[in-house]
Amino acid sequence: MLNKYKICTLCLLMFIVMFIVVLSGTVTSAAENVSGSVTEKREQKVVLVLIDYLTLSDLASGEMYTLEGMIREGGLGLMNANTAGGRVRAHSMVTIGAGRVALGSDDSGLALMPQEEYLDQTAGEVYYRRTGQKASAPGQEANLLHLDIAAIQRNFETNNSVGVPGLLGETLHQAGLSTAYIGGADQKTKEGLNYRRHGAAAAMDREGRVDFALVGEKFLERKEGSIFPEGDNYDALGTALSAALTASDFIVLETGDTVRLMGEKEKVREEVFLENKKTILKELDLFLADVLARTEPYETMVLVVTPTPSRTGIQEKNLVTPLIIWQKGGPSGFLTSGTTRREGIVANTDIAPTVLDFFQLPVPDEMNGRRMTVLPPTFGRQVSTDSAVYSGIKEGSKRTVPMLNVPVLNVLSQLNEEMVFVNRYRSPLVKGYVLGQIILILGAVVMLLLNQGKDWSRVKVSAKTPKLDLQSLIKVFLAALSAVPLTLLIMGAYPGPSLGVFVALALICTFLLTALALRTAKIHPLAPFCFLSGLTAAAILLDSLWGSPLMQGSVLGYDPMGGSRYYGVGNEYMGVWLGAAMIAMATLLEISRRKKAAFIFSLCFFALITFILASPRLGTNAGGSLAALVGFGVLIYLLCPKKISRQRFLLLGGILLALLFGFALWDAGQSVGQQSHFGRTIHALRTNGFSEAYDIIVRKVAMNLKLIRWTIWSRVFLVILAATIFLFYRPVGVMKKAMAQYPYLAKGFWGVVAGSIAALILNDSGIVAAATMSIFLAAPLIFVVMKEQESSR
Repeated sequence: MLNKYKICTLCLLMFIVMFIVVLSGTVTSAAENVSGSVTEKREQKVVLVLIDYLTLSDLASGEMYTLEGMIREGGLGLMNANTAGGRVRAHSMVTIGAGRVALGSDDSGLALMPQEEYLDQTAGEVYYRRTGQKASAPGQEANLLHLDIAAIQRNFETNNSVGVPGLLGETLHQAGLSTAYIGGADQKTKEGLNYRRHGAAAAMDREGRVDFALVGEKFLERKEGSIFPEGDNYDALGTALSAALTASDFIVLETGDTVRLMGEKEKVREEVFLENKKTILKELDLFLADVLARTEPYETMVLVVTPTPSRTGIQEKNLVTPLIIWQKGGPSGFLTSGTTRREGIVANTDIAPTVLDFFQLPVPDEMNGRRMTVLPPTFGRQVSTDSAVYSGIKEGSKRTVPMLNVPVLNVLSQLNEEMVFVNRYRSPLVKGYVLGQIILILGAVVMLLLNQGKDWSRVKVSAKTPKLDLQSLIKVFLAALSAVPLTLLIMGAYPGPSLGVFVALALICTFLLTALALRTAKIHPLAPFCFLSGLTAAAILLDSLWGSPLMQGSVLGYDPMGGSRYYGVGNEYMGVWLGAAMIAMATLLEISRRKKAAFIFSLCFFALITFILASPRLGTNAGGSLAALVGFGVLIYLLCPKKISRQRFLLLGGILLALLFGFALWDAGQSVGQQSHFGRTIHALRTNGFSEAYDIIVRKVAMNLKLIRWTIWSRVFLVILAATIFLFYRPVGVMKKAMAQYPYLAKGFWGVVAGSIAALILNDSGIVAAATMSIFLAAPLIFVVMKEQESSR
């Protein structure tokens, strides 16, 4: 027979072996060579073309032949346009230049050349008065000055979690590279020129300077038949680009016609707006052909970026925008990055690291974006960041690119529809589920009180009608309550586009799962909960090992448009997973006659879940792995056949904690592009010390307090908590008898409580994980109390 020490040693050895296997399997990929061998050296240039309010449907309109060619020959992705403020131009351009979500200012477009006039003074004089620095040194008369840099810097200093404005330009300047800005969305008014040069924030350094600029009225021309009188002079912009390519290394070229068009949208008929948009798209496409021709003499990476979604897109919950990377002879396919690890999805914070990587410059620690790469289509799979396939944008020029069998634009259009569905209906669907939980739990508690001393559950409506067993009906709904997370995981395979079909399929799936579970009640009263929780935990396990495709498409998973998580196990399903696993194992021990075999199986299952959550390649949920360690540890301590001393228990916990920390150190030691956010955190702690730890703690506390106040998950958590405490006292003695009748379930209860508390403390959205974990606590607990009340009559 296995004693307690052999069992714990077996579990620990299994965990160590898994850690060594993962470490040995990936250590060879840590040394990553992204530079490639270059036989013919040409001047390297990056041209960032900004076209605001462009949509994926515009690319598929048939009016943009040059862009279609760039997509065939380059990489296309859906870009998360999130910022530290709203999704507006004032913040989006600063975010691009910061490589991290950032804040702009009310005058983020106020970038002028020193001799231009502003408030009856030259821009150089205004800049000096606002910053205390001279506008330009001799030979720098062509530079650009951001007159609102002081306000932008102030917003950065008062928000410790936002990006550093101008960090991209600053890093390029420190490396001896120069920057340029061309164009803008300026508009003539009666008072003069309205400066709208927001794109300059993507090229400026920390002082608000750009080395070379070509801006002003000479880049505007009369637009006959247009709804706005003057727009972009594309011939002049092309000539300016040639000059900028000669003078600078990184060029930001901002077009303005789409901005001017959107400004007139509410003033004209829809058909007039669409006709003008069609004309503008054709002109832009011809201009892009000119851009590619002018960059021919150089080794150039061209990025066509839509920094800001349109108002219509925001209203429709379509918060991602298209991003194209093109390089002559480069790889083609889907864009991805270490930020998202998702084919076809990138973030605006990835632009700056990609530019720096092209110039073979290190990415500053203050940037949390990661370089983008181009991958051939293997759609629907999570991207492994240690893959050697198309490992860099720049080196793609020396690779042979296979012809694509899958039209990238069509696939991303479908992905975009699925993302819009999740973003649009996630809140009402989750709120409906949570509201159902609250009603059911409160209704069950009320019924328990009404049934105290008298059976009110069976009410004869009339002599001809059958008895209505309301209490049995509540038991059925309790089982259905436990089935919903699994249903929503399965429905991740069908995220839209029809809400009606989605709801119908979800109800059918829940009904079938509940019916199957209830059939097992003949085996044991707790068998339905063992079946549902075990099946849920196993499904999440398989999905995580497969790359989380179902979780990524589930409305209970994570929303890529929100930008908080793109891969791994999110806090919603982390809570579901831990709660389901603990209740599954507790009820299994309650049912099984082979207790020790069930206990050993539980140890292995718990260890595997903790390993996956901690793994930077799988779950990537540091807080979840720690919550698993606490919850599983408490449950194992209570379930162990022989008592373990507290000293040995703490020693074993310390060893496992050290292994988890080893995961983090290993992850932090990898190349920047391969680190998960777990490894980035450890790297930041090693670099910045206690100040970084303080910022993390403040951010997590602030996020939890915000969510506790605003998220509906806090309501269900408080209802479950209040109902559980209440049931310990009313009906009198029933809970105590139920816990005595089902001792293993009682221990599972305490394991879930411990895990919920740990999740609440250790995660920045811990209230969500604690609430979803409690789902699997409330249903069986109320069920056994009802059953005990029935049996005591």
